[in-house]
Amino acid sequence: IYYEKLLYMPEGRSALDYLLGRGISEISIKNFRVGFSLNSRGGLKTALSRQGISDELMIEAGLLIQPDDPSRPTYDRFRGRVMFPITNRGGRVIAFGGRILGEGEPKYLNSPETPIFHKGDNLYALSQAVEGARESKTILVTEGYTDVIALNQAGFENTVAPLGTALTENQLQLLWRTVSEPIL
Repeated sequence: IYYEKLLYMPEGRSALDYLLGRGISEISIKNFRVGFSLNSRGGLKTALSRQGISDELMIEAGLLIQPDDPSRPTYDRFRGRVMFPITNRGGRVIAFGGRILGEGEPKYLNSPETPIFHKGDNLYALSQAVEGARESKTILVTEGYTDVIALNQAGFENTVAPLGTALTENQLQLLWRTVSEPIL
């Protein structure tokens, strides 16, 4: 919710303009819960700390980075990025993918592996695609987040993407458990 709110604040205007410029509708932005991370080392950390969430839990969830030197403060992993929530099959957010605005590397940054997120075991937008996949008896696999959203807008509600990796055996099993005919 934090990232979603920021997208519609003045600080998120460049991210919203980027998304709209890519042809992503406001309805799709809301349906896929796309957001924005401030280009700040502590925006999310401050917001979650106010809710009583510890640095340790934020580090374990992949939201904060702990520098190698433990005397240095933790900081937000995602800064100045369009944020794409990654959900499990049930629709709960388990990780994020972030696309940098402007120049910088890496262009896309995913959450690290955590106790609840293993990128080779999940597909982007699977929870949104299941119903359309079952109705059409197929599922489309495309390259990335914005591809999924664009295809969904075009009426292909049965679209997913791997998470910045080559398609894994576990992801293929997820596809085949959903339908008998995935299309890559």
